Amino acid sequence: MVMEKKQAPVYRSKNGMVSSASKQATEVGAEILAKGGNAFDAATAVSYCLGVTEPQASGIGGQSMAVVYLAAEKRYFALDGSSIAPYHFQPKDMPKKPLKLGLKATTLPSTPAFYGYLSDNYGTLPLKELLAPAIKMATKGFPVTPLIHSLIERSKEELKKDPQAKENFLPQGKPLKAGEILIQPELGKMMGRMGEKGWQDFYTGEIGKEIIRDMEARGGLLTAEDLSQIPIPIERPVLEGKYRKYGIITFPPPGAGRVLMQILNILENFTEEDIDLDSPYGSLILALAFQLTLRDRKQMPQNPDIYFQQSARKMTNKKYSREVTENIRRIIDKYSETVSHLPPDTSGETTHFSVADGEGNIVAVTQSIELVFGAKRTAQGLGFFYNNYMSAFEYKDRTHPYYLLPGNKPWSSVAPTIVTSRKKPLLVLGSPGSERISTALSQVLLRYLDGKQDLSRAIEEPRFHTSDLKKMQLEKKRFSREIESTFEETGFDIRRRGSYSFYLGCVQGIELPHKKNGYQFYGVADPRRDGAAKGPE
Repeated sequence: MVMEKKQAPVYRSKNGMVSSASKQATEVGAEILAKGGNAFDAATAVSYCLGVTEPQASGIGGQSMAVVYLAAEKRYFALDGSSIAPYHFQPKDMPKKPLKLGLKATTLPSTPAFYGYLSDNYGTLPLKELLAPAIKMATKGFPVTPLIHSLIERSKEELKKDPQAKENFLPQGKPLKAGEILIQPELGKMMGRMGEKGWQDFYTGEIGKEIIRDMEARGGLLTAEDLSQIPIPIERPVLEGKYRKYGIITFPPPGAGRVLMQILNILENFTEEDIDLDSPYGSLILALAFQLTLRDRKQMPQNPDIYFQQSARKMTNKKYSREVTENIRRIIDKYSETVSHLPPDTSGETTHFSVADGEGNIVAVTQSIELVFGAKRTAQGLGFFYNNYMSAFEYKDRTHPYYLLPGNKPWSSVAPTIVTSRKKPLLVLGSPGSERISTALSQVLLRYLDGKQDLSRAIEEPRFHTSDLKKMQLEKKRFSREIESTFEETGFDIRRRGSYSFYLGCVQGIELPHKKNGYQFYGVADPRRDGAAKGPE
């Protein structure tokens, strides 16, 4: 029944670690650490490389968010690099459906400002040096992976409508095949200008002027006034909690670390034996925790820029989690005959990367252009894909904190996370995948913290996801029939995804040095995408 497992790429180093969804980007980050750069330098270089080698997932035209640990200060903070709705957008111009395609779907990109801030304030190397590997990769090209080919194929009808995307991704009108070389000369040239003139050129220099010319020519909403309001990221307090004996440090609103926190708070009310994910009973507990938590998130939206929200701290409250737990127990009791007598089993869009350096600094970044290839349109002459974050707002309820208003920030599901043990960082991880982010992370954390699996196995193991709609997504041929039957008999509508599904997240993790791992950095990349982990020699 259970398929042969894919092996998660693993790497060990005594001097730092990078784990990302792109082998090339990971290599670049490790090289930056090896030449003396710190985690913030490496993160900047990795991000720009991901915009080249994983263009369907993130890039200069999107937004970035991170949980950061400054070792010298022993300080954690969340760096909120939310993009921003155009300031001149008027609610009276509100479309009936969320904007997903074309230049009207684009919010003000924040990624250049995010890394400009990170590099200027915490990095040690010049931006020009950090951009050089990405520029080389864009101009000389890299081999297309089977995953990228499949995503170009899936999006080809929309990509054909964009002259630059068509030329680069669909030469002769056909998607680049796996193994063929993807060259993005316009993107390389644009990053070269940023290296020479500074990241601010994206907003107030010649790059910004080209963006505005493109917006005006093709009916976009961004204006020169929008670009002049440079979206400098905000340092916010992290969201902190505990799971059993471990500390959990994750991303606050507008991200979704509170979803991960509520799931873990619920699970803490069960024994480690109860929530064995290889058993029908444990899997059902987790599925119900997912369902009820994601329902709560929809019912209790929280925007840190809007005050007097009654539900602001409810989702992370331990007392409230006990109420949800009792609800789960009642649901399980209803199906107890089905569940308790089953034999034990014997058997995006977004991207995330994690970086740690030898000095103890940590950066966990989740960044995105929202859906696959964002707005499906590139900035003409500049080469990057515009995001489509205008689709991530509320369009109907005017009282909703993420209602589409001028200058508002979109709702986000990111949850980059650091786990601590005895107040010291133990684990750094994160995932792409929209609302599947927190469900993917919680499954990995349960297997690692409760199941005592090593990080590579915890990341490799099968995953499922369910939301408040009772639709269950799971990896086919990787769960026992008993577990699948339990889900079906409890009312879940199962949809089987690929055995190692791109859809169900891509966890990039680093275990920090401690006695049990020989005081080494232990990096793991999720086999569900094209990633790798590597550290300096």
